[in-house]
Amino acid sequence: MRRKIDATLEEWARSESAPPLLLRGARRVGKTYSIRRLGTEVFGDADFAYFDFQTDLERLKGIFHNTADVDGIVADLSAYIGKPIRRGSTLIAFDEIQLCEQALNSLRFFASAGGYKVIASGSQLGVTLRDRTLPFPSDVRQVTLHPLDFEEWLWAMGDEQLADAIRDHYLSREPFSLHDMAMDKYRRYVVTGGLPAVVNEYAKDADLARAREIQSDIDATYTADIALYAPGETVVATQAVWQSIPKQLARETTRKFKYADVKKGGRERQYRLPLAWLESAGLVTLNEQTNDTSAPLEARDGGSFFKVYMADTGLLFNRYRLDARAWLSDEMRVQLSARFRGALTENYVMQALAANGVPAYYWASGEGAQYEVEFVTQTGLGRLVPIEVKSGTNVRATSLKRFMAKADAPYAIRVSAKNYGYENDLYGVPLYAAFCIRP
Repeated sequence: MRRKIDATLEEWARSESAPPLLLRGARRVGKTYSIRRLGTEVFGDADFAYFDFQTDLERLKGIFHNTADVDGIVADLSAYIGKPIRRGSTLIAFDEIQLCEQALNSLRFFASAGGYKVIASGSQLGVTLRDRTLPFPSDVRQVTLHPLDFEEWLWAMGDEQLADAIRDHYLSREPFSLHDMAMDKYRRYVVTGGLPAVVNEYAKDADLARAREIQSDIDATYTADIALYAPGETVVATQAVWQSIPKQLARETTRKFKYADVKKGGRERQYRLPLAWLESAGLVTLNEQTNDTSAPLEARDGGSFFKVYMADTGLLFNRYRLDARAWLSDEMRVQLSARFRGALTENYVMQALAANGVPAYYWASGEGAQYEVEFVTQTGLGRLVPIEVKSGTNVRATSLKRFMAKADAPYAIRVSAKNYGYENDLYGVPLYAAFCIRP
């Protein structure tokens, strides 16, 4: 399965002076696969030393009793796998390193020792080791892996040419003759999402029922992880927040997160820590509100107003317990709640922006008549670019035009079910091209 992060990992591998690399991300997003691919395809089996802390934690933990003794650690690791580990040529890989704080801490000493090529993966870093006594390692490069975006999904389906054509038309702004085909693919992506196990299964025979089974299993795994790793006193509250997200996003009025919608009478003091845990675990993405119309953007009231999106839109779709045929059929889809369609679409665009590393806020006017734009980001030169999201082809833009006037925005992006277009500094981007957005 081709991933965009492969190029980043290979570039790091080619650098002689690169520090240890820590690959972060939620469970089941493909970290182990990417590391194994790098090891076997770039370094070769003879120079790939792989260690999994999930399968043999106690024995591996003993090797790191002195985290500063890098040569001693390497010697013991070499004996453990029964083959030499050569400075400068062997890739040392530590999978799920967060399970051993001594191993995690050792990365800083590998960095200062120089010459060793070390990569590590960590799920739920910052939450799993909540009781750690050793400092988080310095001098380590950190990279985050997200679920597959729509472009990677197309690659997995064997549609590389379609993905390339979507990018070409994004740049040219010319209407795409295969718009309807691309929209159908986009809708299938919304159903399956970007978790590798689900995508891999769907790529075999397009069995949506089997894909849903895997999604349910992964969702159950995430829920179990909350019970296992979240602070004991917050487990129930964290699971309640996790379960409330679909309802929060499909609310009749605003999609702003409301503590009272988790549980009647709920307050910030009950649910702010659970939210932070879910965000640190990579399961959700927070999008804070701003009232600013000039850079730099700042969150309103220190981040008290925000929306919460699930990291994978496929899991969100599965949560709504809706047959995929109702979403994929043009006739049935229009009968579905506009709130539901809007929730899925916003979540999808947020997922695309997060995968591209595009920081964003949602904008609210703060005036009596509430105007809102789903996403606002800023360029390196401090110009603000609004990104409006529409699930269909009705693209009235009262809020967008108001923001553009107030912020003197150089241009705006409208993501919708319509084909490409550009008029009066408004760039129409089809939903399937959201992976191209990098203002």
